[in-house]
Amino acid sequence: MTEKKRMTLGGSLETAMNGQYQLDVKAVFKEGWSLTQLTKWRMVQAILLVFCIFLIASMVLVQIAQFHGLDVTSSGVQMVSQLMLTLISAPLMTGLIMMGVNHAIGGISKPSHLFHFLPKTLVLALAAMLVGILVQLGLLLILPGLYFIVACSFVMPLIVEKGLPPLRAIYVSIRVVTHKWKEFILLHLVFLGLFLLVALTFGVALIWVAPLYYNVTGILYRDIFGVTVTTYEADPSGATESIFHA
Repeated sequence: MTEKKRMTLGGSLETAMNGQYQLDVKAVFKEGWSLTQLTKWRMVQAILLVFCIFLIASMVLVQIAQFHGLDVTSSGVQMVSQLMLTLISAPLMTGLIMMGVNHAIGGISKPSHLFHFLPKTLVLALAAMLVGILVQLGLLLILPGLYFIVACSFVMPLIVEKGLPPLRAIYVSIRVVTHKWKEFILLHLVFLGLFLLVALTFGVALIWVAPLYYNVTGILYRDIFGVTVTTYEADPSGATESIFHA
C-alpha cells in the first residue's frame, strides 16, 4: 500500500504577504545559472515551440481576416486578433514559467508540459488581459507601468499553483514584490542588460538568457511563496518518491 503525503518546499503565502522573505539577487542568479546548465536545451525547445505556435496562429488570423475581406489594420480586427492570441499564449507562457518552478524544486520538465494548463485557458487569459490593462494605464505615467510589469511577475503561477482568482493573484503579486521592490528592480535591470546582450549577439545569447529568466523566476517563486509537492511512500520498503506537479 502506498501512503501519500503533501509538503511545501520554500516559503509560504502567509510569510510572503508579510514581507518575511529574503531576496539575495546574487545567490538567485548563481542558482539560476546552475539550473540553466542542466535544463537549457529543454527550455530552448519549449520556447521555440511557443514562438512557432504564436507565429502560426498570427498568420492564420491574418489569412482568416483577408478571406472575409476585412482590413487587418482596423481597430476591430486588431482587437479580436489580440484577444485570440492572448487565449493561445496565456496557458503556454504560464507553462514556461511553471517549467522554471519545476526545475527549482528538482523536477524534470519536458516541452510537452507547456500544454498542462490548457484547461485553465480562460482564467489565465483573463488574468493576462487584466495585467495588460493595468500596465497600459500605468504607462500613461511611464514609471508606474514599468513597475507593474515587474510587480505582476508571479500572477500566473499564483493562479495555477495556489489556485488564486485573477484579481487576488494580481493583488498578492504586487503586494509581495513591493516589500522588496529595490531588489526586484535590480534583478530586472540585470535582465534588461542581458536582453540587450541578446540584441548585440543577434539573438545567439537568447539560448542562455531566456532559460535563465524562467529558472530565476521559478527560484524566486519557490523561495517566496513555496511550492506544494506530493510524496508517495511505499510501506514495505519505506522508499519515498517525490512527485512534482508544477
